[in-house]
Amino acid sequence: MQDPRIIPAELTTGAFFDILADEDHSLSYIQVSEEDVSHQHIEHPMLDHVHFENVLTASQFERLDLTDAIFINCDFSNCQFEKASWLRVQFKDCKLVGVDLNEAALNNVAFDHCQLDLAMLCDMRFKTVTFDHCRLNGASFMNNRLTTVKFNETSLDQVAFNDTALKNIDLSTCQFERLELDTAAARGMIVNIDQAAYLAAALNGIKVKP
Repeated sequence: MQDPRIIPAELTTGAFFDILADEDHSLSYIQVSEEDVSHQHIEHPMLDHVHFENVLTASQFERLDLTDAIFINCDFSNCQFEKASWLRVQFKDCKLVGVDLNEAALNNVAFDHCQLDLAMLCDMRFKTVTFDHCRLNGASFMNNRLTTVKFNETSLDQVAFNDTALKNIDLSTCQFERLELDTAAARGMIVNIDQAAYLAAALNGIKVKP
């Protein structure tokens, strides 16, 4: 996992709305905090070397380009980020409930103690992505390509993994009562003993005695 290449001394204090003054909708080398940027609709905004903290937004940012970015205690619930491209991005203690990231490409992205319940995460490419102590309950995680993806102590109840190959994906530290997935998707997935009993019953109709 590559961390965002950010040097704090190189950042200037600013506002997200500075992006509206740039004809390319670009924002670089800036630190933003305590700002509400809801109800915006910007096509293909580009942010690089940015640090956001305590920022609230519920906006449409299709094809959002993020490079070397850090977000702390931000709320992106119900944002639309379809076809986004993110490289070396970290989210810590953030809310992304119901976020729409369909058809996005994530490379070296970390979610740490984040809420992504009901997130739309379909038709995506994940490369070196980590979910650490997160919640993805009820998320749609279908038809994705996963390369070096890790789920650590993450709640995955009722996540739909259909058409997503989970070979070598380790879910053994995660919590779930039910998953939506097919036998092909589950092949090669790493689980613990209790999870294996559930999956055997769910996928093969096997009855497991307690």
